This record gives sequence, structure tokens and C-alpha cells, in this order.
Amino acid sequence: MKIRLEKPADYREVENLTREAFWNVYRPGCTEHYVLHRYRDNPDFIPELDFVMEENGRIIGHVMFSKAELILPDGAHKSSWTFGPISIHPDYKRKGYGLQLLQYALAEARDKGIGFICMEGNIDFYKHAGFDLASRFHIHYHDFPEEEDVPFFLAQELIPGWLKANGIEEATYCPPKGYFIADEHPGAFELYEASFPPKEKLRLPGQLFYDGIMETSRIILRPWQDSDAPVLFKWASDPDVGPRAGWAPHKSVEESLEVIRTVFKDATNTWAIELKETGEAIGAMGYGPSCDCNLPSREGEPLTGYWVAKPYWNRGICTEALGLMIEHIRKTTDIKSLISGHFTDNPASGRVMEKCGFVPTGETVIDETQYQGADHPIRVLRLLIR
Repeated sequence: MKIRLEKPADYREVENLTREAFWNVYRPGCTEHYVLHRYRDNPDFIPELDFVMEENGRIIGHVMFSKAELILPDGAHKSSWTFGPISIHPDYKRKGYGLQLLQYALAEARDKGIGFICMEGNIDFYKHAGFDLASRFHIHYHDFPEEEDVPFFLAQELIPGWLKANGIEEATYCPPKGYFIADEHPGAFELYEASFPPKEKLRLPGQLFYDGIMETSRIILRPWQDSDAPVLFKWASDPDVGPRAGWAPHKSVEESLEVIRTVFKDATNTWAIELKETGEAIGAMGYGPSCDCNLPSREGEPLTGYWVAKPYWNRGICTEALGLMIEHIRKTTDIKSLISGHFTDNPASGRVMEKCGFVPTGETVIDETQYQGADHPIRVLRLLIR
């Protein structure tokens, strides 16, 4: 076994290795190989800590390091570092190669003066390389409340006392932006992915995107992902879809990505409707506060809404998805009722609700001049859950 610096001639082999190592691990398919592909030109990339592991002349492992940042409570920025992806070919996993490669790389990083490492991973594995929860160092993860112990956010002082010596008692970790390149440029990622042999994408327990999933034999309700932006734009740009549900057609993939990151950001009550047959998101299902909807809602009564792409109209998909969500609400919440409504010239939406037990309660009018050209009558329905 040999560990050495990566060479340009290794790039494609290492990217394929990374793809094999991460396929279906954290999500259906993976994006880590594209991160690596694009990261070698990133100014945060550290080429002196870009290692491959060889066994009998075959590359079986790889790890890279990157610069990152810590933001102190007073807004000051301090240097930090991270590593990953770290990849071991599936044929060599669970044989100690990953730990051996990581320990070698961490020792090299320490020798080069790198004092503090943050990363995202499984504590059950990385504790063997000296990592602990980052919260033990009073380092917070950028996407979580400061008081929360984030179980996958880990850290290690490679140089003992480095945090104190650099005046860091508490900070928030900001991962390198290049780690999200596949989500930010989904079209470019798909073109790159198409250059590899096809592999089956599977949705498996243990994946980061598995929690919160509901499914039938035909559809899946699952959290929206940034990588859904192109297909969301494909359907949401249709002028026959959005206005029927009260929103304007999307004008770009970037707008669709922004909707995913804002309107759909709460994955606990907003889901993509994915058709198993195609593996694509074809619509949305969800519920949320009804205070701004101008419907006669009761206190604490959520508003439910949904839509499905035009090619899938009149196939019972919305009825199936709504029923699935209602059952989820019954099992996991104390919600007593739901309110919803549909434009009176869209009776098909009302039939979906009534098939799922909603009862008409009357009509109201909402200001829809932006999308419909005039105030528009709404038929209101309510579902009693308890």
C-alpha cells in the first residue's frame, strides 16, 4: 500500500473512484465526484494535501483538504480547514484503509501548520481518528441553532491549544462554497454525470434525504433538494399550472432554485411529489400557516396546497399524494383540522379535496390580480382530522 500526492493524470480515475464510493450513500446517486472535479481550480483547494492511496498500482482511495472559515461572535473571520470527500473503493471498504489514509493525511496537515479541522461525517467512524462533536469546542454549524449539538458536525484540534492561541472561544463554521457546486449548477452537473456509465439511483434508509419520506406503490413524497431546480422549472414555467394554484409561472431555473430554498425550505411540511416511474419531481404537496391566505381559518388551522405538472393531470396523483399527507399528519401531529380552497373555475382541484374527505364550507374572494387579472372567487373546504 502506498500513499502519494494526486497527479493530473489521476483525475478521471479518482473522480470515478469517488463516484463509486459515494453512489447511493447520502442520496440517490451522488455529487461528490463533481465537487472534486470542479474543486481543483478553487482557490480554497490545498494541492499539498491532495492524496491518493494505491494498492498494487491501483488507486483505491483519495482525500483532499480545503480552506474554510470561522466567524466569531463579533463578526471577525478566522481561518479554519476541512477535508473531503474522502473515498475508498467499495472493494476495499471496512478493511481499515480509510482510517489509515485519513490518519496519514491529518499528520501531514498538522506538519504544515493546520491547527483546527471541521467536517461533516459519522462520529462512530471519525472518533477513531480523533474527532469529536464540534459543539464540544463551542463551534456552531452555520445552518443550525447555536445551542444545538449537531450529530454529524465534527471537529478536531490538530495542534493542541490552537483555538485558545488564536483567541477563539466560540465561533460559527462556514463550509467552503465549492462544496455546493452541484446544487448551484444542476445543469452543468447533469452534463458531467452523463459522461460516466449509467448507474441505478436508489432511495435507501440511512440517506440524508430519506427522513420525512412517504410513499405508495406509485409516488414518493420527499423533501425538495436544490438539484430539483431544473425539473421544477420545467413544470412550474408552464402558464397553465401556476396561475391555477395562485402563483406566477417561473421565469428561470435560478428562480426555481430560490423557491426551493425559501418557499420549500421547511422540509417537515413541504414535499416534492416524485413519480417512481421516472424518478422526477412532478409536483408539490404541503401545509403551513393559514394566517395570510384570506380564508376563514380557525386558530392554528393550517392551509394545505398542492399542484402537479400538466402531463400528469387526471391520473389521481394529487388525490394519492394528499391522502398520503393527511395520514402522515394524523400519525405525527396534533393538528385537528385543515383548510384549503380552489378557484371556482378549477373544479378538478375541489374533487381531489372531496375525495380525501374535505367538506365545502362556502366561498370567499381573494385578490389575485397579479396572476389571474382580477379578484377571484375561491371555494373553501375544510377537513376535520380529530
